[in-house]
Amino acid sequence: MAGGPVFSFGWQNGAFVPADTVTLPLLAPGVTYAASVFEGIRAYTQGNGSGVALFRLDEHLDRLRRSCEVLGLDDVPDPAHLAKTVVELMERNTVAEDTYIRLQVYVDGDGEMTARGPTGVAMLARPRPQLTARLETGIRCQVSSWRRIGDNASPPRVKAAANYLNGRLAGLQAKVDGYDTALLLTEDGQVAEAPGACVLLVRDRVLLAPPVTAGILESLTRDTVLRHARDMGFIAQVLERPVDRTELYAASEVMLVGTGMEVTPVVGIDRFAIGDGIRGPVTQQLQDLYFAAVRGTDPTPDGWLTHVPNTQESAT
Repeated sequence: MAGGPVFSFGWQNGAFVPADTVTLPLLAPGVTYAASVFEGIRAYTQGNGSGVALFRLDEHLDRLRRSCEVLGLDDVPDPAHLAKTVVELMERNTVAEDTYIRLQVYVDGDGEMTARGPTGVAMLARPRPQLTARLETGIRCQVSSWRRIGDNASPPRVKAAANYLNGRLAGLQAKVDGYDTALLLTEDGQVAEAPGACVLLVRDRVLLAPPVTAGILESLTRDTVLRHARDMGFIAQVLERPVDRTELYAASEVMLVGTGMEVTPVVGIDRFAIGDGIRGPVTQQLQDLYFAAVRGTDPTPDGWLTHVPNTQESAT
């Protein structure tokens, strides 16, 4: 969880507790066998001065429920109860700034690899300021020699902690080789995603997105950006289809989208400059639309913003 220290209060297994007491026991299958799933949820100060709002909270928690079911966890947490708990966690911490909330569901106890319970649930929150420099200047990526996990091995559409080892290996390789992050291909050599973010690219005024069958997480940020692109009409077409590696090099713009990345321009891949090597106009327009949505300055579909009562914008 990049950002500052966590806020004072966390929540674990039904109780609000000091944040530094939220831990996962060593012998729990959630630790030993990575039998856990999670969600990362963002909250943003609102541009109209109405405090802080969580972005697409209910959909994040519904995805968490589906992940728990695929992973075979007993006693899947109720999304409606978790939603109320997330809001209360924000209130108890008197949050008045951009925030990231990590919610982890895991197999507790000391069972074997196939244990389905008991189910533990924990959450923490911390400040997560907007990384303006990265959003403006962009990042450089390496196409990794590691391949993306497949649906018949460890299903990528499930937000399981175990899946992120795949991205970690690719990210470590990219960092050692002098890049900011990696891009992963499927076993068939098609573009999948980056560690923790989806890939979009622009070619001939068409926005291309690897499909949800290309080893990607079914990202809510990706969905948000694609909706904006389809609705606003500043590009000719939006296509979800397989993408070849060399299409990345031929693109006029590439961007990474996700809860952590938000909408980040990619200005270079494998020593090739993307377009003019700077943030492109489509990326900038999609950034503007995304931040207008999360900050409540443009209308959004019902349920996209969950306002946290008793919060005020930071004086800064």
